Amino acid sequence: MGVRVRVKIKYKGELLETVALVNTGFETPNPQILLPVKAAEKLGLWPDLPGDALVEIYDTAGGPTRVYRVRGAVTVEVAGREGRGVVADAVISHMEVEVLMSDRLTEELMIAIEKPSEGVWRFRDEGVERRSERPEIWL
Repeated sequence: MGVRVRVKIKYKGELLETVALVNTGFETPNPQILLPVKAAEKLGLWPDLPGDALVEIYDTAGGPTRVYRVRGAVTVEVAGREGRGVVADAVISHMEVEVLMSDRLTEELMIAIEKPSEGVWRFRDEGVERRSERPEIWL
């Protein structure tokens, strides 16, 4: 099942509320959120990328893929826990259909995975177990 969390992603004046898959295999040195192209379009990040966007190759389970990374472009917060946003790199992918949270972003949002196969998680500073959201597919 995996753990999926409802998040709010802010870019300039735009706000996207969606579901993100918590992906501890998406290992990054700084907070990153991977956006399918359709989600990036909704935020205004695609197709007109900012001038400082980087073209990079990321290793994925399906092999290497080209992505576009914009450093510190977005603020991400868990829905219902406003005011605790984390500045993150926006990573735009043509291949992925779900929004993915990196391990570092997950950690900074204080998300702890309790039972991954059942989709159970909690905030590290709370004892309340929460259930995963249904996947949101961006096609």
